[in-house]
Amino acid sequence: MGYAPLHRQLEKVKEDLLKMAAMVEQAIEDATRALINRDVELARAVIQADKRINALENEIESDCIRLLATQQPVAVDLRFITSAMKINTFLERMGDQAVNVAERAQELMEMEPFDVPPTLYRMALVAKEMTRQCLDAFVKRDVALAYQVCARDDELDALNRHLLEEMIHWMMRENRVVLRGVELIIAGRHLERIGDEATNISEEVVFLVEGLVIRHKGVGKEKPAE
Repeated sequence: MGYAPLHRQLEKVKEDLLKMAAMVEQAIEDATRALINRDVELARAVIQADKRINALENEIESDCIRLLATQQPVAVDLRFITSAMKINTFLERMGDQAVNVAERAQELMEMEPFDVPPTLYRMALVAKEMTRQCLDAFVKRDVALAYQVCARDDELDALNRHLLEEMIHWMMRENRVVLRGVELIIAGRHLERIGDEATNISEEVVFLVEGLVIRHKGVGKEKPAE
């Protein structure tokens, strides 16, 4: 970053965040495809690509800390930097969950072919949509879209509970495929956590744009009335 003007340094942070967001979104897309299509090469590629995401996370965090230490930003700029640091962490965690899904895909490929439960298909779709929407909300500073993402977290939670019930009943009927059911439950849990991180990013968008902290307050499932 050097001694570039503050606005240029802030723009670099934003550009790096967007680059990281694109990498994470692709990792989630590839990991879910690997899981559903039994694609071992794609799963392996997701795991390898995580090193680039981790390296960029470290760079963004270092740049933000340097800005706080040398520029002493205030008001909107300070809010952006603190939000950027949190979003950076949330994105890295989403990348980790994509790796976890890819690892579950690898484990399942060692077993006999089977039909992926429709609930897991739906969970993968919702997780990917929430990821895309929370990143769009950040880029556009779209508070309404951020609230929509927060609302969808309940949908993904409900699907995760439904998948757990389905797999328990299935494993009770088919004792010989218990391990497969466990792997699918774990995969569903990783997808649900991707939704959690998308919700966290959306909550930071609300803070960035409106200065409102909606986490832990039961707020944000829908946008408050004007």
